[in-house]
Formats: sequence, structure tokens, C-alpha cells
Amino acid sequence: MAAVATVGTLWTSVAMATITQGDFSVFGFFETRESAQWGQGSSSRDSTPTTYYRPTATALFVHPGTSFGMTGGSFDFNHWDLAEARQLADVRPDYHMIKNYKLLGRFDTLFIKDADFFAYYRPWYDAYGSIKNTGRQRPNTDVVPYNSGNPIVPSMQDEFFKNDLREYYAQLNFTDNFSARIGKQQVIWTEADALSGTEVTNPVNATWHGVYGAESPEDTRTNVRMIKLNYILPDFYKTANNEFEGFIIPGDFEGAGINVQQDPRNPWVAPAALDGGCPVSVCGVSGLDTPFPVSINQLGQQLNVSELPNGAGYNFGQSLIFLPVGPTVITPPHTRGVTYGQFYEVNIRNISRTPSNSLENSEFGARYSTLLPIGNGLQASFIYLYEFRDARAEACVNCGPSITGVPGSTRIGPGLFIAPIVHRTYGPNVPVAGTFVDVGETDYRRNNFFGATGTYYDKDLTDIVYRYDVLYQPDHAVGAPNIVTPGQAGFAGSNPTGSAWTQFTRWIIAGDRPTYIPWISKQHTFLTAQYALTWQPDRPTDSTAIITDAGKNREISNIAFLNATNWLMNGQLTTGNLFLWDIDNNVGELSTTNVYRYSRNILLGVNAEWFIGQSGRFTDPYLLSREQRFNELEFTFTYEI
Repeated sequence: MAAVATVGTLWTSVAMATITQGDFSVFGFFETRESAQWGQGSSSRDSTPTTYYRPTATALFVHPGTSFGMTGGSFDFNHWDLAEARQLADVRPDYHMIKNYKLLGRFDTLFIKDADFFAYYRPWYDAYGSIKNTGRQRPNTDVVPYNSGNPIVPSMQDEFFKNDLREYYAQLNFTDNFSARIGKQQVIWTEADALSGTEVTNPVNATWHGVYGAESPEDTRTNVRMIKLNYILPDFYKTANNEFEGFIIPGDFEGAGINVQQDPRNPWVAPAALDGGCPVSVCGVSGLDTPFPVSINQLGQQLNVSELPNGAGYNFGQSLIFLPVGPTVITPPHTRGVTYGQFYEVNIRNISRTPSNSLENSEFGARYSTLLPIGNGLQASFIYLYEFRDARAEACVNCGPSITGVPGSTRIGPGLFIAPIVHRTYGPNVPVAGTFVDVGETDYRRNNFFGATGTYYDKDLTDIVYRYDVLYQPDHAVGAPNIVTPGQAGFAGSNPTGSAWTQFTRWIIAGDRPTYIPWISKQHTFLTAQYALTWQPDRPTDSTAIITDAGKNREISNIAFLNATNWLMNGQLTTGNLFLWDIDNNVGELSTTNVYRYSRNILLGVNAEWFIGQSGRFTDPYLLSREQRFNELEFTFTYEI
């Protein structure tokens, strides 16, 4: 699964105490989090059996029955399920090892004036997998238990135990103007709060709390080993605060984009829409060449797997597919026929390797910042990145039947094969004819990113701090339709790879303003508003997000949010309330975060997310319409050290 668009939300952060002993200090906290999701729904229909058609004594065709349907949604408060029982630690030691050119106060460093070593350790354990051995899955979905021992299936330890040394670096100051930071770290150059186009260096990891959740952006980014240099330039030509920054990542590939949860058992699985088509080479109808959905359980029933969360065996080789390769039978008095076919196992494989961690695969970035003499002073930063971000998934057009490793395999389309082999044993009522092999590859390459970001404080008219962020990306991966005519040579079609590179731009404007609202608080309410426009000027007609062939990309999409932060009860209670809205799809989110300082070391928190608006949209790039079965209520208890 390739990258999916994500949006960050504004969450009130936890303050951290500090313990200091000479040049060594440590700060952090311990926390427990318990949360539940509402709106998951229940089964909405009874199952129906698989039917069979035997035109001859040796030929057998099937028509799949149906498994459960699904209810649920934003207003289904009757169905709740555990989503999180996580215990975590946040420990950040800092050692001031060089002062005034002296290492440990003894050894002369000659050219390093000052230096600190910093680390960030964040281990956690979530009891969810221990409590729910099959996760969020329902019966008859071919779910694989966490303790199954199946080597191709993620185990409980893979998904619910984390021993994460997130950051470790040395901050070296050579002069007052020149410094370096060496180690595993983050680079945050954007002035936007969410959806920043220029924030691409540290890929987002959404596998353990979804693309939405009460996590700070710092904790969802994947840190990268790099060498980062900073040089402060003198003022010139009426400009001020001039600074040049550059970094090199010497071969540390951590992902081409957002890493989403693909395990349907997991409560944070991405609710991505799945394909619902049929290969032209199988169905024999002109049009888009799309795979048939992996939607048949081992009872021969079709699952409600329009979305990834309902497909328990989807990624683990458990579920089957149904190919309508048999006759259409009309049984009087019915006038509409029933199409019969055969069941096939599914083997989805990618033959590409990720870029190796070598110097020849190094990545680079640079930023120049300045304060321009415009009005009250326009802060501006100009950014260039050359990184392995935004990979393109493709069908393996040049692969032949030998790629399956099974003699007698047949090519039925670009990267699609039928292999005459069955790997598991099925009952007599579920005849399986072979294995459907889907072979793809990924085009990993370093792409160019051009950005500008900055701030402007208008103190004369509006008393607002305006922020902006602009990105231009010449090559952005999208799904592109393959239009095929039956009998076309080699099943080539108009675009056999199923994807394409296109231009991508994102434009963000935001504003911050403290506003006194006396009926809310004696202190100012801090208001933040942001609007983001995404423009893909030359996207292919009927293109889709690279994650799925379902739906389509809009040429222009718009999303905005308004957030209000308040400090109540003499500052002991900090609240943040967010309203986010996808303007084109009429979907959005209401969220609230609340942190109450009970004592010097103890904080209590309550957070909630409620997804609202239209449901099941196929043009929703942020999946808000499909998050409506993942509304969350979370409680936290924090002890600061």
C-alpha cells in the first residue's frame, strides 16, 4: 500500500519536568492511555450460501454467497469497542559535554566551542493485542489470531510492543554563527500546522494511532540519521535574521511517505476503499482494467470488503477471489441471469527492493531564511529537497509467467497471472481452481521538492500572525486508469502500469490571534485558522490516489480548520477544540483535547474525535468519510518525572 494523504490536528501538549545534576539533565513522563471507538456497527444481514452449477460431470462452477453486512457510523453510539490500553514512557536525557572549548571540563577541543548530546527514548506496550487475540475482526472473515505463529502475519509483538530510541544527536556549536547537528533527528522547516507540503523529510508513521489521533506531530514523524549544518549570515540590503541550513542523509531510507496500518485486525487500520472492478481480460468488457476484489472467505461467501478494515484475510493470503469465468444461467421465471465462475487463491507480491543504505543513495535538503523589509517584516524561507519521497507503485508490465515460479502459469494482464496451484486445503463445497498472482513493482527515486514558507505579523490592522506554506513538486505519483479493449495485444491498454507521474502543488494560508472572550475565560483564547488548497494541474483523467483504484483525484481540493485553545481554572486546565472540514466532500471532524494539572506531577486528560458529514466518499483524499466507524474517546493519566 502506498502513501495516503493525512492531516495533523492541534493537540494540547504535556509539559515535562526536569531533573538536573551538574551538566546532566533528564526530563520526561510516564503515561497510561485507554481509549474506545464508537460507530463500528454490527451485522446487518444474514449470510446466504454459495450456489453451484455443473454443466458436465467434470466441470464445476460457483456463485458466491454473501456474508454479513455492516451498520454503524458517526451517530451509532450503541456499539463501542476497545481501541487502546497503552502504557508508555517518555525519557529525554541531555548532557552538556563541551563548554568553552573544554570536553568534560578537561580536554581542549580546539574548534568546538560548545556541545550537547541529546536523546529521546519512548518505549510503550499496548495491552490491546493481549486482550483481543483477533483484534477488531468478526467471525467468518478468515481472521488470523495474533498468537497463530504464522510467519507471514504480524504478531502481537510486532504491533503492540515498541522499544523506540527515537532521537539521538550531538549539537555542536563551532562559533556563534556556525553549528552542526549530527545523529538521528527531525527537520521541521514549515510554518503550517497541518498538511504542510514542505514537511516531507521525516515520513509520518500512522501504524499505531492512525492518521488522526491524540499524538503530537513530533511523535508521529520517523526520525532520520543525518548531518545538518546551520550558518547565520550578517544583515545586508535591509534584510535581517539571515540563515542558511543544509543537511545530508547519508543513506538512511525510512520510507517514501506516510506509513499506514494495513492489518485489518488493528484498531488503527487505514479505512481505505478497495477495488470493486474486474480485469478486462477476464470479464471481456471494454473499459477500465481493474482487479477483482479480494472478497471471498473460506466458506465461499462474499465479504463486505469495500474497505480494508473489513478484509481480515486481505493481506495475509487468507481470502479468495471470485473470477466470473463461467456461464451465465437464467432460471425461469427469472429474466436476469446468474454469472458463475471459479474461486482462486491470491498472491500479491512486489518484486522491488527499497533503496539500500549506501552513500550513493544519499538525500539532501537546504533552506535559506531571511526577514524581508516589507511592512512590519515578512519572514520568508526558501526550501529545496532532493529525497526518496513519493514512490510510484506499478504493475509489472514486463514480467512473464515464469515470475510465478509455477510451470503452466498463464498471463491474463499486466502483472496478472493464473497459476495452477493451490496452497491450502479447502472443503468440498469451496472448489478452488488455482492461484491469482498479482505482481507489482515500485519506482523508488529521488524527487525534487521546491517550497516557500514564512510568517507576517500585522500589528496595525488585524493583530494577526499570518503564516504561509507553498510546495511545488514536479513528480507526484497517482493511480492512472488502464483503458483496455478486449483482444488488445498483450493486454497492454492505454496505461498498463496503472500509475503515472504528475505535477503537484499545495498552497496554505493560516492565521493566529489571541482573542479575549470573557464568557469563556479570563485569559485570552488563542484562535488558529488554516486553509489548504491542493492543485494537480496535469493529472490524468480519472486518476486516483496511488493507494487504490477506487474513486478519483480532484484537480483542485480544499480543506480548512479552526482551532481554539483556552486556559481555564487559573491555567490548570488547557483545552483545545478543533473543527476540520473537507470543503469538496462535505466531510470533517470535531475533536477536543483537555489536560488538567491535578498536582505538580500528575496530569489528567480526556480527548475525543468525532467524524461527521457524508459517508463512503470515493473522492475523499483524507479518508474522513471512511473514518466514521473509528470515532474515539480517550482517557490519559500522566506522571511527570
